[in-house]
Amino acid sequence: MIRYALMFAAALAACSPAPAPTPEPAPAPPAAAVGAPADLSTLEQAHDWQHAPGEALNTAWNEGVKALLGKMSRPDIIGAINAAGFECTYGEAHEDYPDPMAVCTRSFATRACQMDWEIASTADKGMVNEVDGTFTRDCVGTADDWPEPIKSAIDDQLAPAPLPPQ
Repeated sequence: MIRYALMFAAALAACSPAPAPTPEPAPAPPAAAVGAPADLSTLEQAHDWQHAPGEALNTAWNEGVKALLGKMSRPDIIGAINAAGFECTYGEAHEDYPDPMAVCTRSFATRACQMDWEIASTADKGMVNEVDGTFTRDCVGTADDWPEPIKSAIDDQLAPAPLPPQ
């Protein structure tokens, strides 16, 4: 009886249709598209500017600025920068360089740190040809300053008072 059941199961398996092929998984989106910020404000919110290592923050800021603004027209880049709360100063136009360089800055301070973001851009015939971003940080004390220790008024005037001896 068992032999007949096994033969029946083998015959049934041979006649059954092949299982449907599993579809190939969709390719992963490019790394730049995953979590890529949509604008400068989103880029700013993506990092812990007060506590994260300064070198990593500066690199992230520069790469983010280049990715977001590098392919824009001059009016679009200035609009995006102004919309993010940056204030810009412009160089002098010249007949060889009708689009002056723009240097735009934004600052923010907490009780512990003064943080500054900068975007510098140049354009030619209305199209941005170079854009660069930098980040600096001056904190109470000099341990968290970036890019180098800065002895400033924040170190002397806002540092917590030492505890009395016990």
